[in-house]
Order: sequence, then C-alpha cells, then structure tokens
Amino acid sequence: YEGKEYAAQYAHAPNFNTCTSCHDPHALAPKTAACAGCHQTDDPATIRMTSTADYDGDGDVTEGVKGELEGMAEKLYAAIQAKAVETSVGTVYDSHAYPYFFMDADGDGEADKNADGAAIGYNAWTPRLLKAAYNYQYYQKDPGAFAHNFKYVAQALYDSIVDLGGDVTGMTRP
Repeated sequence: YEGKEYAAQYAHAPNFNTCTSCHDPHALAPKTAACAGCHQTDDPATIRMTSTADYDGDGDVTEGVKGELEGMAEKLYAAIQAKAVETSVGTVYDSHAYPYFFMDADGDGEADKNADGAAIGYNAWTPRLLKAAYNYQYYQKDPGAFAHNFKYVAQALYDSIVDLGGDVTGMTRP
C-alpha cells in the first residue's frame, strides 16, 4: 500500500536462508529438530518472537505468530465480506476451488449457483477489494507464512483491513 513500509526478506539465522535449509527437499516437511535448539519447541507453529504485541487483537500475547496471522486473516476475511456487501454483492471464499471467491447474493454463506449447478465466481471487484483478496489468498496459500516472513505477511493483512475500513482496534502492525 502506498506510503507504507514493508519488511524485507526474513533474515532468520545464519545458514537458514534457503528452502532446503529448513525443509527436507524430498518430503518438504520442515526440519523441526533444527528449530528446537533456539526455540525450545518441536512445533514451529508455537514459535513466538520476543515481542509481547497482540498483532491480531484477540488479547492473547502468548500464542505463536501462526495464531496471530490466523486471527488477522479472519479479520481480513470479515472486512472483505463486509466491503463486498457494502459495495455490491456478498462473497464467500473457498480455498479449494478456483477462482476462490464466489458470489453470495443471498448472504447464506454458500456460493450462488448458475443454471448448471456450478458456483458463480465473484465478479463485482473494486480495486480495494481485489487487492485485499489477493493478500488474503497469498496468506491462505502459504501455510508456512508465519515462518517464511511473519512481519511482511502481517503488514499486508493489517493494511488490507485498514484499506477496506475494517476494525483494527487492539491490533498491532509490525
């Protein structure tokens, strides 16, 4: 977003700057044993940076940064849905079906269907909605976003919520 600064590539630790330094190259699973030395956990989802900031505004400053991003994404999805209804027609998201965002004119939380029974892709995009939807999709499609670059992803989610006029009360932008 114009006028905002974003975190650069996450420089984690020496020798942890490539895909294969953190992931098994054949199974793609994270090498969790490598994390345990510094983070005292074998579950990367529970890792929290030293900050006590409540990024998602849920009052929990002990959850891992993965939980913080999940909370931020939930708030962004709510803001996307609210803005869609406000500007034109409702939308729902389905991470397993392209084009991912679908029409929901009756607001029942289900994708509207055409005469053939197929879900109708959302087609009432505004520039703000499209940008926010892109950032939401970016987060949804990177299950390791919390480890790959938490600050950048959190900044994009937060700024998307603000741009749509969503409520960021209690949230913290990294």
